[in-house]
Amino acid sequence: MAEMQKDVLERITDWRGKAVVVALASLAVAVALGFIAVGTGPLVRALLISFIWPLGLTLGSLVLLMIQYCTGGYWGYVMRRSLEAATRTLPALGIIFALIAVLGLTGFFHLVPDGVVNENPRLNAVSTEKLWPWADETVHMEHHEELVLEAKKGYLNIPFFAIRAVGAFALWIALAMALGNVARREDAEGTSQKLRDSGLFFSGPGIVLYSISILFVSTDWSMSLQPLWFSSMFPVIFGFGQLVGALAFNTLLFVLIRTGREDLSSSRNKKIMRDLGSLLLGFLIFWTYISFSQYLLIWSTNLKEEVPFFIARSSGGWELLSWVLALGHFVIPFFVLLLRDVSRSGKWLAIMAGFMVLMRFVDIYWQMKPAFRPGDWNFASLETVMDMAAAVGLLGLWFWLYLGQLAKFDLLPANDDRKATEPVHTVSDDVEIAGISHAR
Repeated sequence: MAEMQKDVLERITDWRGKAVVVALASLAVAVALGFIAVGTGPLVRALLISFIWPLGLTLGSLVLLMIQYCTGGYWGYVMRRSLEAATRTLPALGIIFALIAVLGLTGFFHLVPDGVVNENPRLNAVSTEKLWPWADETVHMEHHEELVLEAKKGYLNIPFFAIRAVGAFALWIALAMALGNVARREDAEGTSQKLRDSGLFFSGPGIVLYSISILFVSTDWSMSLQPLWFSSMFPVIFGFGQLVGALAFNTLLFVLIRTGREDLSSSRNKKIMRDLGSLLLGFLIFWTYISFSQYLLIWSTNLKEEVPFFIARSSGGWELLSWVLALGHFVIPFFVLLLRDVSRSGKWLAIMAGFMVLMRFVDIYWQMKPAFRPGDWNFASLETVMDMAAAVGLLGLWFWLYLGQLAKFDLLPANDDRKATEPVHTVSDDVEIAGISHAR
């Protein structure tokens, strides 16, 4: 185990070096395009959209950590250190969001005008002065739309927005610190029922509080980009997407860290990977169910206040990305993960997990970018290139921070009760019957 830990640290050091180089280069490209060719407004928009990607991986990891404290399961044992490492990046993410919000609500947003006029005001009001259109009093709307937005000013105003953002990060960081303290005490004192109860004490209510915080965060940071539109399903989709992305990311890391250092074809590792593959498939199906439910409800009611969301994403080039999302975030991974051998193969499980992490950005981009470009998207434009560069840059920066946290502790908790156990399955190819091994 000590030799493996040494090898893992060497691999993490190598990955960190590459991650920071890619991150800085990509962010430099995005900033250069923003100041020279596209405009500072689109640059801040790109940073906000890109920020939601690593934030989702972090918050999803926090929820998975709390779930494993509540439910147990061997998958939680092998992923605990990875989940804990992700949660410790929350303070840095809070600083990054504060910077984006300040840039988006001040004169920097219009420092270099983009010169683009919203050609589809009926689909969404887009501000050229502020990141969120409700914060810009100069945005032109029809009289009845102004009345609707005025009625929402008690909620959509900058001071209350800032209070909710600070409260959300304070809650998430407090939960991460509390669970981290339980883990450190376990490392120092050994496991005990008292520590298990402490983990459960923070995790059960923590999941509920997280759900409430996501209701506000998804509304504030994403849904209010289209201030006249609303959906009761959107916070659920927003939050559960974080769990899908976090599970896919941590599954990918499980395989990559052990490749070349452990026998992934061993019975134990195949059982673990089967669990992770099954969880991925289950989470994917539920995400598809709630996403389709939102579409079905809006389509069936056909209300003027709701349908612009999908109209903006089904024309002007956005329909292509909609098909990519439908195929890449459901059809392809669904049918591939149904194959039993995929979950037992480290190579194929890593490919599918990595693909799903990528699809999480496609989903976030599809949710948020049309608010600024309703019914108008050019895949080959410099603005799209800037968006992709910002996404790679912020994810690379977060990955660098994450790996630094992962390297601080042993890969597996030394005093966890599950250390001496193995995943329990009754699948025929993992048991021996009458002395005949069916393991492959």
